[in-house]
Amino acid sequence: MATHSSSPTVGVIDVGSNTIKLLIAKAGDNTPAEKVDFIVEETRIGEGMTGHPPIIDEDAIQRGAAAITRLVKAAEGCDSTCIVATSAVRDASNKQEFVNAVEKACGHELRILSGDEEAEFIGDALKCDPALTKLESYSLLDLGGGSLECIQFLNSQLQAAESLRLGSVRLASLLVKDREQPLSSDCQKRISDYVRERWLASKFQARSSPSEIAVLTGGAAKHLASSLSERQIEEGIFLEEFKRMGAHLCSLTAKGRVEEYRIPPSRSDIFPTAMVTLAASLEYLGCELLYFSEFNLRFGVASKLLHG
Repeated sequence: MATHSSSPTVGVIDVGSNTIKLLIAKAGDNTPAEKVDFIVEETRIGEGMTGHPPIIDEDAIQRGAAAITRLVKAAEGCDSTCIVATSAVRDASNKQEFVNAVEKACGHELRILSGDEEAEFIGDALKCDPALTKLESYSLLDLGGGSLECIQFLNSQLQAAESLRLGSVRLASLLVKDREQPLSSDCQKRISDYVRERWLASKFQARSSPSEIAVLTGGAAKHLASSLSERQIEEGIFLEEFKRMGAHLCSLTAKGRVEEYRIPPSRSDIFPTAMVTLAASLEYLGCELLYFSEFNLRFGVASKLLHG
C-alpha cells in the first residue's frame, strides 16, 4: 500500500478507451487540486468498437477489470476513491456487463459519465492549472481514445460543450489500415473529411471559437508537449507549426515516432490519427494559438471530491 500525503487525499480512476489512469490528489495551496501520485495502465478497451452495435469484447472486459482492481489497491491509502468511465464504456451496448465485472472484481461502484458531465469536469480541471489562469476566452479540446470533448469559455464562463465521437483509437480502427506505416496523404484527407463532417453535425458552427486560443489536453497533447521547449509551452505554438509537426509525424513509421518524439510504443500507432484529428478540429473552430495542459478530467473529479 502506497504512503500518501498527510493532507486528505482522493483517488480518481479514469477508465478511458486507451488507458485506465489513477490520479491521487490533495487540495493545493493555490489550486483546488494538485497531484500526489499518478499511475497509468495501458488497456485499450475501446479497440475495435466500430461495430453495430459497438461492444467491449470479453478480453477487454477482463483486462479492464483487472487493471482497475490494481489501481484501487494502489489507492488504498486515500480518504476516498472514485471510479469514472468515459466514451468507450458509455457507448458500448454491453456497458452493464463491464460495470458488473468491475464492481465484482474490486468492490467499488463504477460511474459512467455522460458527455456533458465529462465536459463539465474537464472544464473544472483547468481551474487547477496555474499556468492558464490568465486565459479567459478560448476553446478547450480534450482528445481521448473514444471521444473528443470541446468546451468553449467566454470571459471565464462556460458557453458551450459537446462530446464528439472522434477519439483517436475509434478513428484509427475505422479509417487506418496499417498503423505501423506512415500515414498517407489520402488517409490524412479521409480522416480530415470525416472529422469535419462530425463537426458540421455538432452544435459548434465553423470558426465559432470565442478567441483564436485553444487549450489541448489528453494523451496526445501530453506526449506532444513533452517534445516542446519551455518557451513553446509558456508562449504557446501556432497552428501552422502544429500542422508541420503533424505532417512530419505522419511521414514516420510507428518505430520512428517512438525514436524521434519519445511517444510510448503503446501510443505510437494512433498518434498520426490524433494529430490529423486535432488539426482539422482547430481549423474548423478557427483557433490559431495553442496551449497545452495536463489538467483534465481526473483533476475536475478530484476537485469535486475534495471540495464538494
